[in-house]
Formats: sequence, structure tokens, C-alpha cells
Amino acid sequence: MMAGHTLDEMNQALGEFLTECGRVEFTMLTYVDFISDPGIEALFDEYSGKTLGTKIDWFKTWCEFSGVPSAKKPMLKTIYEDLDELLPKRNCLVHGETYEGAFKGNPRQPYRVGVIRKNLEYLDEFDRAEHGDNVFTVEQVQDATQLCIRIRTKLNGLRQP
Repeated sequence: MMAGHTLDEMNQALGEFLTECGRVEFTMLTYVDFISDPGIEALFDEYSGKTLGTKIDWFKTWCEFSGVPSAKKPMLKTIYEDLDELLPKRNCLVHGETYEGAFKGNPRQPYRVGVIRKNLEYLDEFDRAEHGDNVFTVEQVQDATQLCIRIRTKLNGLRQP
């Protein structure tokens, strides 16, 4: 049987995810600064107290208000879709706990288990191997990190002529 990932590998993956997620948030802010007039200080004051979900809404509002060039609208649409995909993953990874277990013939390995609002049974479901979108393996955390990198790359691409 193949060996599972270690807790250290999960912690490494989570750290890399948090780093890339922070870079996405900062790049959203700097892109809004790039396309609008208020200045980075005013934008930062407005932006810094928000959760990621409200930052995404804020970003979308500023992009629509500031008039992203028509040629960039298709890329912006994919960024919106990617951000909408990222948000629930980010929330589960940030608002979760790490557990170890062996399920369905897989080796013992760490899992990141995100809290599910209004479901006190989410940990019992995890223990019963009823793994939904709130349960992440190391590979799934790494996939979420790659999603962040793609978003940031696209955001930077919006600045290109």
C-alpha cells in the first residue's frame, strides 16, 4: 500500500495556499488602483476591513464602475468565475481543522476539514468517510493553491496592453 502524506506536508500545503491567497487579495487591490482614481491609500482603507467574499464583491463593483477595456472583459469574466470557485475553498481551508485518518482503503493521511455552517454533524460525517466539498487532501489544497496562482496571473494579465 502507498504511504499517505504527512502532517508536515499538509501544513506546508496550507501555508503555501495562504500565501497565494493573500497575493490574490493584494493583486485585486492593486488592479483596482490601476484602473481607478481614488488612490491606493483610500482604496486600502476601504478594502482592508473586508472578508474575502466582500473583497470579491468590492473588486467586481470597482471593475464595472471603472470601465475595464472591452478587450479585457472575457479575461475579467474568467477571473470572476475563478474567484467564485476560490471563495468556498478558501473558507473551508481557513475555517477548518486538520485531522488524520484512513478512509476507503487509502493510507492514513491528514485532511483539512472545513466547518459547515448550521451542520454540527460535519465532523461525524468526516469520521464516517462522508467527505464532501469541505474535506481536502494535501493534493486538493495544492490544487486550490494553483487556482490562486492562475487567478493572480490573469489579474496581472489585465494590466498588459
